[in-house]
Amino acid sequence: WINPKKGCRVDLAFTTELYNPEQEGKERLGKCSAQVFFRKQKPRPAINVTCTQFIEKEKRQEKDFLLYKQMKQLKTPLDVISIPDSHGYIDPSLRPIWDLAFLGSSYVMWEKTTQILYYYMVQLRSVKQWKTQEDAIDFDYTVLLHEFPTQEIVPCDIHLVWYPGKPLKVKYHCQELQTPEEASGTGEGSAAAPTDFKNF
Repeated sequence: WINPKKGCRVDLAFTTELYNPEQEGKERLGKCSAQVFFRKQKPRPAINVTCTQFIEKEKRQEKDFLLYKQMKQLKTPLDVISIPDSHGYIDPSLRPIWDLAFLGSSYVMWEKTTQILYYYMVQLRSVKQWKTQEDAIDFDYTVLLHEFPTQEIVPCDIHLVWYPGKPLKVKYHCQELQTPEEASGTGEGSAAAPTDFKNF
């Protein structure tokens, strides 16, 4: 649906897959419907999504807490570079870090997406975990985002704060030729409030 003054609304239905199906044994996870509203000349689409058949909440919490416990038990804070490596390989012990970085980066990609530009994370260039007195886990990391359709590679520095059961907190700065307001931002990883599209 196109409104020349406001923007473009897209209604869609799609199926979802587990992000890492080889560990779960199931590929299909559920069905979703969504409304995506691209405001005229602005990034970050407004999204209202409804899904069914997600993985059980208790199982998600259990997996989150296991990852949290592993990371808190590290004797020295994590400090690694280049995931995947130059051959495209991700060490299994580093896969949870990639997954967490991908999740945090998804908020950056969503913030920057427009009707004509979208992004994909191609490499976790560096990641550093900070030891803090708080219960949450703090990361600083740099990712390379592939921008479509321009084919540009966009480096972004991201600070992520995570504790199981709580929304991610994400701050970022991307190195590109944009105004500072467009190139950096903050946000929490909870779902955006549903958008009312009735007046579209």
